[in-house]
Amino acid sequence: MAASTSLRPVVIRCRQRLREGRAKAQVQHESGSQGILVSARLADLYDDIVLDVWSDAIEQCEDDRGVSGLALVAHGGFGRRDLAPYSDADLMLLTTRGSEHLANSVAANLTRDLVDAGIVVGFSIRLISEACMLAWQDPVVFTSLTESRLLSGSLQVYSKYFNALRQGAMRRQKRLIHDCVAARREERRKWGETNYLLRPNVKRSRGGLRDIQLIRWIGFARYGETDLEKLVKLGGLPEEDYRVLRKAAEFMLRVRNEIHFREKKSQDVLDRPMQMEIASAWNYPGEEGKLPVEQFMQDYFENTRAVRYASGFFADDALARPLVYHLLEKVFSRTISENIRLGPTHIWVPNAQLEKFAASLPDVLRLMFLANQHGRRITHQTWQAIRLAMQERPASVPDPNSIGAFLSLLSRPGRLAELLRRLHELKIIEQFIPAFERTRGLLQFNAYHKFTVDVHCIRSVEAATDLQDQPTAMGRRYRRLKDKGLLHLALLIHDVGKGYEEDHCIVGARIALETAERLGLDRASTETLHWLVLKHLLVNVIAFRHDLSDPQIVLSFAAEVGSIRRLELLIVHAVADLQAVGPDVLTDWKLNLIEELYIRTRRYFDTGNLPGSEDDPEIDLIRADVQKRLNANGAPQSCFDLLETMPLSLVTRSEPEQLAQQLCDVAEKLNSNSESICLACFDPVFSAMRYTVVRREPQQSVGTFARATGAFTTAGLSILRAQVETVGDDLAWDDFWVADPLYPECPPSHRIEQLQSRVCKLLDAPEKPLPAHPRKWSTQNGEGDQVNVLPTKVTFDNDTVDRFTIVSLFAYDEVGLLYRVAAAFAEMDVVLHFAKIDTHLDQVADVFYVSDRMGDKILDPDRMSQIENALLGTTH
Repeated sequence: MAASTSLRPVVIRCRQRLREGRAKAQVQHESGSQGILVSARLADLYDDIVLDVWSDAIEQCEDDRGVSGLALVAHGGFGRRDLAPYSDADLMLLTTRGSEHLANSVAANLTRDLVDAGIVVGFSIRLISEACMLAWQDPVVFTSLTESRLLSGSLQVYSKYFNALRQGAMRRQKRLIHDCVAARREERRKWGETNYLLRPNVKRSRGGLRDIQLIRWIGFARYGETDLEKLVKLGGLPEEDYRVLRKAAEFMLRVRNEIHFREKKSQDVLDRPMQMEIASAWNYPGEEGKLPVEQFMQDYFENTRAVRYASGFFADDALARPLVYHLLEKVFSRTISENIRLGPTHIWVPNAQLEKFAASLPDVLRLMFLANQHGRRITHQTWQAIRLAMQERPASVPDPNSIGAFLSLLSRPGRLAELLRRLHELKIIEQFIPAFERTRGLLQFNAYHKFTVDVHCIRSVEAATDLQDQPTAMGRRYRRLKDKGLLHLALLIHDVGKGYEEDHCIVGARIALETAERLGLDRASTETLHWLVLKHLLVNVIAFRHDLSDPQIVLSFAAEVGSIRRLELLIVHAVADLQAVGPDVLTDWKLNLIEELYIRTRRYFDTGNLPGSEDDPEIDLIRADVQKRLNANGAPQSCFDLLETMPLSLVTRSEPEQLAQQLCDVAEKLNSNSESICLACFDPVFSAMRYTVVRREPQQSVGTFARATGAFTTAGLSILRAQVETVGDDLAWDDFWVADPLYPECPPSHRIEQLQSRVCKLLDAPEKPLPAHPRKWSTQNGEGDQVNVLPTKVTFDNDTVDRFTIVSLFAYDEVGLLYRVAAAFAEMDVVLHFAKIDTHLDQVADVFYVSDRMGDKILDPDRMSQIENALLGTTH
């Protein structure tokens, strides 16, 4: 109470008014009022408080003649009157030379009392010439001052300032527009270059409120106006764009107000918990295969998409190249097809034919094919005409000419993805592939996929076409594909089955058949398209979740694929799909596993020899190579004995030189009666440290894997992959590939030695309890388990391999999860033979090859149920 009595009366009064005003605005918001109206009410509230404090500050110097030279100006969002509940108030005090002595004291009182009242203030004192000069030098200042509004003070001073700003901006429009667009581009790069981010910033990400404001700022430089309705009347903004911009602004202002009210602070990031809260509060019902939050975000993305395209075209218009450039382009151009001209950098349709041409879908697709074939951009004027014509054209079943042009477009790499985005903007793709309409703005509510389904599919095509110029093995495979169009079509539709209750691969395969029929594909192409979409996850499942050294795995995969052509299509499809998921998803580790699967399968197709099998001649060659190296090093007989008892998977796991060194190291330590051995080396193939843990123990023992896993996990390491084998009758030989957050590259020797010692001590003291299981969540965005909408699953597979039961665990990633899973297997008396850990940002798909103590598969349903319950318990 003492603190409040020390405040000045105007502060106490304004603080109370702010609290009550926000509460009333929240009631209005929750009643369903438009976001624009709530924002206007908040702007009125800020106006009242600022003017009350201003009046109090001026009263203390009302006899000073310098008051007539002051003008209080709101700018930025405050000037624009689209405030959110906890927005800052940007204020500028304009002053003449004769009033500078007074401006500082008035500003000090004004800012002090506003901050005490609870409003965050951005404040500056400027002469008219200073304000304008700063606007010409800094695009951030310019964009804020374009939204200037007089609050109080001298109208004469304000008018002089604003006229100078407007006239000066129009004289400098070319440079100012360029600087504004560049600044906005840089801001988008920071906050999200695509408007389909799954955790967007409502204000700053692409397609957000900033892009609507960009139109206002450009409008001010070109026409001296920021009001969108006036820009329509001046002919600068199409009426259709104005309509969608108003609708989008209303939606996003309401979303932004909702976030502020819930957070009780200025916050513009729409994170996943907030998305769920808003979807519930706004009564989104959900539907088959689509969560309420996914419906809400589909609406959000539909609005940001409209903003993105409208602001993009407005900016392109403003940045049109000078007349001399267009003259040179025309002088050096030539006609390459009926009504189409090709210049050095652009392709276009002459004005006389443009109106009729733009309304013809076959002609538009022919233009896009030629643009892609010749590597030219379609001029803005031509595309603007196409855009307007296609918006007015009713959707219809494409005619044969249109279908032929669409398939021709798909057949070439080049700028295909960019052109598909334009077709998506015009809603033309869904005329060829009706199911694509459902994917528009459909988010996949997990952290694995960074983009919405439609954006991901087009990015997949882009990832494939990017391979055209890559001097890699995958690039060579892509270039030798004879029918790239079929691959591009498969990538474009591979995820359109999402958003249904049924598995998306099965739904997508049905859609593939419907698409093939609609496009008139022949029987062979139809079958291949159907198979590619149905099996597009097969490479991921085999490469990331199975033991590639097991010949049974390679044989079953080869049988499923059936031919080298399909193998190459599927491999390239898998790589492009992963690349399009998001940054850092296609790691070197995953790419190497895919490459290993391809090479093993291709060898089988080429030679008939099954890699890793007893009759595989390569195994004998590897053993002979290792023996030669052991002889050269004068290795003892025990090394040769170890090599003879090694399973095939271990023989093929390392390069011969590395394997020979490992055998020597292990034999030496075993001869010295070491109980546990831990070797370490950096594995460049997986860009991770590989720790080899060797220990003598009874066959089919339980617990060693859990203890070794615990040693790594409790030291803060992430286990990327693990493989467990038995050499001879009593030697456990486990490999762990781990990532050390302290040392992203190869760690120093003292760190390696510390970990080796830790592992050995834990294994050599089996009577001691395992370290405590870490329970802290490790999701990168810190959003916790309230957003984990996908269920944890445990599955048992007794059909894929002869020797083991394959147990798969899908769960959200937690610190120490693998450790707790390994401990659960130990407690359930289950023997682990192989493990593969596939982490998808916030989710894991871990696969374990297991048996019982006798080395048999786990077939009893009750036993499987007990193990499942134990594993599910590790994720809670």
